[in-house]
Amino acid sequence: MVAFIVDIPQGITDSATVLPVQIYLWADSPERAFVAKTAAAILVLLGFLIVMNGIAVWLRKKF
Repeated sequence: MVAFIVDIPQGITDSATVLPVQIYLWADSPERAFVAKTAAAILVLLGFLIVMNGIAVWLRKKF
């Protein structure tokens, strides 16, 4: 990762760190509001990994 940004992004265009580090920061936060954000980020990461794996399987079968 190029940079470690501690601040929580406020919008889609704000600078942010990679998603696993962001999940770790949110999970480590004592505020209960970050529980939902952490769960949502985990689901986004899991969904992305499933899609990438599906594309890899499709490409392997095609070629």
